[in-house]
Amino acid sequence: MKTKKSANNLPAYIAGLTPMELARKIPVADAAAHNSLTVEAFKENYPHLVVRVGKRRDFVTVYDAIMLPPPDIG
Repeated sequence: MKTKKSANNLPAYIAGLTPMELARKIPVADAAAHNSLTVEAFKENYPHLVVRVGKRRDFVTVYDAIMLPPPDIG
């Protein structure tokens, strides 16, 4: 029997976060550090996740920063 995928099938490490916490915007520098990338590499590889607020402020949602695949080591 196939199971339906829903938005509630989140990994255990973020299942305890509320939707408001997951939607919170953090600076790109924090998201890049969490994913072991430089800010430039993050913006180059994930431009679709970056949201510009104002002239110079770039942000990413907590959900997007956490759900990125781990970096390749090698």
